[in-house]
Amino acid sequence: MKTKIELPAILKELHNISGFRLCIYDTDLHEIAAYPQNLSGFCSLLQQNPDIKKGCVQNDADAFSIVKSKEEIYIYRCKFGFYEAVAPLYHFGVLSGYLMMGQTLDTREGSRTYVLEKALIYIKNRDLLEKEISRIPTRTKEQILSCISIMNVCAEYISLSNRFNSTDKNLAHEIKKYINSNFAFKITLDSLSNHFFYSKPTIVNTFKKAYSKSINEFLQETRLNHAVHLLAGTTDSIHQISEQCGFSDQNYFSKVFIREFGVTPSQYRIQCNAAERS
Repeated sequence: MKTKIELPAILKELHNISGFRLCIYDTDLHEIAAYPQNLSGFCSLLQQNPDIKKGCVQNDADAFSIVKSKEEIYIYRCKFGFYEAVAPLYHFGVLSGYLMMGQTLDTREGSRTYVLEKALIYIKNRDLLEKEISRIPTRTKEQILSCISIMNVCAEYISLSNRFNSTDKNLAHEIKKYINSNFAFKITLDSLSNHFFYSKPTIVNTFKKAYSKSINEFLQETRLNHAVHLLAGTTDSIHQISEQCGFSDQNYFSKVFIREFGVTPSQYRIQCNAAERS
């Protein structure tokens, strides 16, 4: 039985392994998921300064730009000396966002002192800064690189399994394409959730938002449109057509058809044949 791993669980497990904060950004550089949810105390403290926050955002944007260009993971150090890494995320081969890991310090002598000296330019409360810096995870360079390698494997897994799509319109479009290609088979919210690796509420709400109709409404509409085509253009039996269009049985097919068109499938076929002869 295939086990589906949700994105929040991936972020949490990566954090448990590394101790670092993990977050996902969309292609417009908006943070849309993170674990833990909040920034570190150090970053929260420093980013109260608008200029620092602006600089941090620009630093991340530059990293994302490099990842987009090189199409591979990028490791760098921020203005205050923290190690960070960004990996690209793809959805059906299209760049859809970024997986980011940070912030951490290496164990070299002077690493914490470097951060403190940089921060003291903006925050004069030395005791408070030292307290927050002491909470930043510290790892050897080898450990940092190992954690980043694991993060990269997870990013590739997310991409290869098409688990992440930051654009609702793209997801809705993919659902629509899937239904158009598979309407003859049984389609349920469970099967869509398993195929696209999104929760059922996300599947339902995303499609409704994009097309102003439910998935069931679109599925039934698609099946009926195909049934109309087969009734008018083939000599297949009503039973065969109901099966080809994905209806569970002929009686249910007839019931749905009557509700939509006001006539039975057989009556519709007779009307079509009469129109062709006239």
